Amino acid sequence: MNLDLQRLSPDDALPFARAVSRNFYEDESDADLDVWVKLIGEPELGFRGWLVRDGDGIVANYGIYTMDLSVPGGAKLPMAGVTAVGVSQTHRRRGLLNRMMTAGLDDAVERGEPVATLYASESVIYGRYGFGVVAPAFNYRIDRGVTFRDPVDTRIVEAATPEQAHAEWPAILEAIRAHRPGCATRTPQWWHNVTINDPESWRSGASARRLVHVPGRGYAMYRVKEGEWKDNLPDSTVRLLEVVATDPEAESALWQFVCDIDLTSRVSAYSRPPDCPLPELVTDRFRLRAQPTAPLYARLLDVAVAFEGRSYATTGQICLDVSDATRDQSGTWLLDASPDGASMARVDRDADLALPVDALASVWLGGVKAVQLAAARRLVERRPGAAAELDRLVATDLAPWTPFEF
Repeated sequence: MNLDLQRLSPDDALPFARAVSRNFYEDESDADLDVWVKLIGEPELGFRGWLVRDGDGIVANYGIYTMDLSVPGGAKLPMAGVTAVGVSQTHRRRGLLNRMMTAGLDDAVERGEPVATLYASESVIYGRYGFGVVAPAFNYRIDRGVTFRDPVDTRIVEAATPEQAHAEWPAILEAIRAHRPGCATRTPQWWHNVTINDPESWRSGASARRLVHVPGRGYAMYRVKEGEWKDNLPDSTVRLLEVVATDPEAESALWQFVCDIDLTSRVSAYSRPPDCPLPELVTDRFRLRAQPTAPLYARLLDVAVAFEGRSYATTGQICLDVSDATRDQSGTWLLDASPDGASMARVDRDADLALPVDALASVWLGGVKAVQLAAARRLVERRPGAAAELDRLVATDLAPWTPFEF
């Protein structure tokens, strides 16, 4: 059966969006998909799509958002944000994902994007394409009544209108991106979709999106999922979608505000960084339930540009034997870094460490420790102590994190 891989055209936007929603068991109505169609059709976002048809139907889909990613030192690197990946259950094991991934990553290389990233709904899939965990994340379940160690005056938290959020919150996220590595960009249309658009199908039975902020300093988005009353007591859940703040007082105030919302018994907070201050804000951390959640994965398409594009707090050299089964980044690479800059080049010499390209992506921004990978036999030390040296060289003050999925 001849199933041709095609580029997404403007006429395909609606059926493409419907195919993506079908694969993820989401609403397929035209009204709901209209938001998606506008997002993937936004010129600034530069959405690129690939699809496979069987007859009149789309049976495989793959997309890339044209984005950038913050790296240590505040620079932004061009990034291919892989998304909307799916193959119909009826067309599995025919090599369709391999063809789409190859085409998409080839396109990213041609555009000069040194890294591709994604959030995986099926985490077992993407390691074979060279994607490694670059930014681990955690969900928290917070019991109502948690006591904060140093309460602040939550009257600094104000309700925000969608128009205020759309106009003012992008600057807050950009301020975060200047200091936090691993943080992706958000376009104006994307901001429109998370502040103003709020169709019923996005709510999963919860309330409309609620918006609060400390003006100019931080914001939070949440919904409330109503639960049954038990013994005349409410049992609803706050679904905290995002909390972003530029200073400790604003962040503490936002956390205290959402943990004290009336008629609720718990807060479910999504996708927090490993260095989230919440456990240190409360007097009893055992009233928090932390659970690993979907991390950001990265695929290094140009090892040299990726490592030379970030900053380093210390001086050092380390030689890495990198294996790459699906693209052209294999080789022995020498990283020579200092606070004044870095070079990453192939060399002909003995390596200090040997590791696959997905493990290299994991340590790139300091989100995963090389010593942890060594303990798991994901990398091999050819010189004792080299893994710890690599960790010291790539260490960052803040853990890599993006506060939203794409």
